[in-house]
Amino acid sequence: MKKESVNTKFLMFQLLFWGVFSLILSSTLVAFQNFTRISESFNLKSSAVDFSNATVISDGFSGVYWNDDHSYSPAVAVDSSNTVHVVWYDSPDGPLGTDTEIMYANYAIATGWSNTTVISDGFGGVYWNDAPSIDPAVAVDSSNTVHVVWRDYTAGPWGMDWEIMYAKQTTATGWTNATVISDGFGGIYWNDDHSFGPAVAVDNSNTVHVVWYDFTAGPWGTDTEIMYAKLTTATGWSNATVISDGYSGVYWNDGHSYSPAVAVDSSNTVHVVWYDYTDGPWGTDTEIMYAKLTIAKGWSNATVISDGYSGVYWNDENSHSPAVAVDNNNTIHVVWSDYTAGPWGMDWEIMYANYTIAAGWSNVTVISDGFGGVYWNDGISYIPAVAVDSSNTVHVVWYDSPDGPLGTDTEIMYANYTIATGWSNSTVISDGFGGVYWNDGISTKPAVAVDSRNAVHVVWEDYTDGPWGTDTEIMYTSIPIPVPVVDDSQDIPFGNFYILFIFLGIIGIIIYIKRKI
Repeated sequence: MKKESVNTKFLMFQLLFWGVFSLILSSTLVAFQNFTRISESFNLKSSAVDFSNATVISDGFSGVYWNDDHSYSPAVAVDSSNTVHVVWYDSPDGPLGTDTEIMYANYAIATGWSNTTVISDGFGGVYWNDAPSIDPAVAVDSSNTVHVVWRDYTAGPWGMDWEIMYAKQTTATGWTNATVISDGFGGIYWNDDHSFGPAVAVDNSNTVHVVWYDFTAGPWGTDTEIMYAKLTTATGWSNATVISDGYSGVYWNDGHSYSPAVAVDSSNTVHVVWYDYTDGPWGTDTEIMYAKLTIAKGWSNATVISDGYSGVYWNDENSHSPAVAVDNNNTIHVVWSDYTAGPWGMDWEIMYANYTIAAGWSNVTVISDGFGGVYWNDGISYIPAVAVDSSNTVHVVWYDSPDGPLGTDTEIMYANYTIATGWSNSTVISDGFGGVYWNDGISTKPAVAVDSRNAVHVVWEDYTDGPWGTDTEIMYTSIPIPVPVVDDSQDIPFGNFYILFIFLGIIGIIIYIKRKI
């Protein structure tokens, strides 16, 4: 009896031991998988100076600090291989001359950050562009061709005015020479005034859509207007078209139209926003206007979206610097800077509105202050940028001047929106990583893009000093790739091995009982 009791206890102990052991191992495995995924999102290979949360990408390649002048106004896009493409303008000395040029760098997972390349001059070894090139914008098509536009003051048959120039990069041929797209259509140079502030987007057919604001006079008057041109493989560049005035032949928009932004939805509808000085029932302040281009109907009339919701005109101060993005449901997301007073105070705030086919334009929401009903942000919130990921999460960045441990310099802030949780609180992403506040210079003019993994990529210009010198540089950071949620409760611990251990234990008990009988 004593021997049988010992055998019984031994078998029961074996069964209990293997069950508990398999549970421990399965839990450890899940935790290790999560840790690996998180680590991969932070461990970006970089060829530049890295402060963990911010990387200087405009200088310091391979430890050589050659870029001793200012780098300004970055823009960012990501291709289907998750390569990050960044452009900005810079004023390096050398064969390029002393004028500012458009520079480019990219980040690939395999190689890290590339060195910078000048793309606005020096094609084929010929340095013809001898005037400032500034304010670039970038987009990437489905073939991973990189499309860049900027404004340029170089003289040519188009005259001495600023023009919009374009260049592209393909894997096969590299960078093309620059082309003027705001004048000279069909060999006729009609655009005799300045063209500023280009923005670019590409649709599903790889048609390139470019907008800018233009000082050229015409039947629309002498005020600045938003102009548009497109590039197709079949027909090349179109002529420029005014889209902010002249709908159905009526020229009603007699105020200046500035700073357009553009996005394209899955139906290839082109969405454009800008800020406008035209007076109306909304008052004499500047407002955000919107127009769209559809294949069936052409360009719509302009609509004010920053005021007048349900016929109530409450927004009585200036609205500036809009940005636009479109999600997978073709919902249009627009953000901008606004000086209208409210419970958030008298400072500039970031405002947001969206458009759905079912509901039309929403009312405006302040997203840079008032989280949880607490109005803590008493600084200037300005120049937002927006992107939407594959989960339809809206990501917004801007520069801000909050007081506190961050100091008195401006910082880059971030907030996001999900259907489940609404708007998040604002987070500073340009300083304070790990509780260390090292960034004591001005951080401004952010841009944002999202890759296919839903990782968020942000660039900005920064005045912080470092081994790169005292000039402004382009900095970069990324928000980690979301970690997939692993639901342990629905998994079989330790997989099929757990079932095997239990099965063997049961067999052992059965054999023991039979022997006893």
